[in-house]
Amino acid sequence: MKKTGGIVATILASLFCGLPGLALACLGLLAAVGTQMPQVMTQAGTDLQNTLIGVVLFIGGGLILILVPIVVGVLTLRNKRSPAVTAPAYIPPAQPVYSAPTPPVQSPTMQPVQAAPQPATPASDSTQDIYARLMALNRPTAPYRIIGGKAEGVDLVAEWKIVDAQWYQIFAKANLSKVFRIFLKLDPQRREVRAMDREYSVQWRAGIPSLSGEASFFRGQSSSVSFGIGTGFTENAAPGVVYKYKFNTNELKQPIQQAIASCGWTYKGVAFGKL
Repeated sequence: MKKTGGIVATILASLFCGLPGLALACLGLLAAVGTQMPQVMTQAGTDLQNTLIGVVLFIGGGLILILVPIVVGVLTLRNKRSPAVTAPAYIPPAQPVYSAPTPPVQSPTMQPVQAAPQPATPASDSTQDIYARLMALNRPTAPYRIIGGKAEGVDLVAEWKIVDAQWYQIFAKANLSKVFRIFLKLDPQRREVRAMDREYSVQWRAGIPSLSGEASFFRGQSSSVSFGIGTGFTENAAPGVVYKYKFNTNELKQPIQQAIASCGWTYKGVAFGKL
C-alpha cells in the first residue's frame, strides 16, 4: 500500500509540477535563443537585460518544478531498511528448589472428596446409527413405512402405506383425499436430520388409490391437523401398546422425531430451498 501511494504521489507531482516546470524551462530557452538574434542585439541594453533576467527566472523556476516529482519519487519509493532484530541474551533456566511435601492435616470431621459426576456420553455421530434407528420404526402393523430415498436425491423417505395393496381398504375407509411424504437428509457434521414435507392429492378409482403431485402440490412444513375424514385405524404394536391413527402429520412425525432425539440429533424442518 505504501509503494502504491508513492507511485500516485509521484504521478501527481509530475502532472502538477514537472510538466509546468518543463514548459517554463522551454520558454526560457526560447527566450534565450531570441536574445541572440540581430534585431534584438540592436535594441537598448535595458530591454536586453530585462530579457536575460526573465530567461534566468523561467529556466530556474522550470528546473525547480522539474526536480519536485524527482524528489517525491525518491522519498516515497525508496526501500526503507527494517531495523535489525537483536537476539535476546541467553538466560540460563533457574534451578528448581526442592522442598519436602507437607503431609495433609487430618481432621476427624474431614470427608473424602468425591469426583464430580461426568456428563453422559453423547450418542454416536455415525449416520449408520441414526439410519438404523429410523429404519427400526418399520413394522408390519404400522400404516407407515421408512424407505430409502436415493431415487429422490435424499437419504430416507417416510410415507403412509396408501399405495400398498394390503392397506387399500383401511385408507379408503378414512376417506383420504390428501397424503404427504417426509423427505429426510442426514447431516453428520451438524448432527441434524433436515426434513421437508410434500403433499399429494389422492384419486380413488375402483377402490385403488393413485397419488398426483401435479394437481395439488405442497412443499415445506405441513401443519394440517388431519387429511382424512371418518374412520381411523387402531394398531396393536405390542402387548399393551395401542396406537390410534387419524392420519395427521404428527402421527407420522412424532416417531421419527423421538428416534432422532434419542440419538442426540436434531430434527430440523425445512420450508424453503433444498435439503
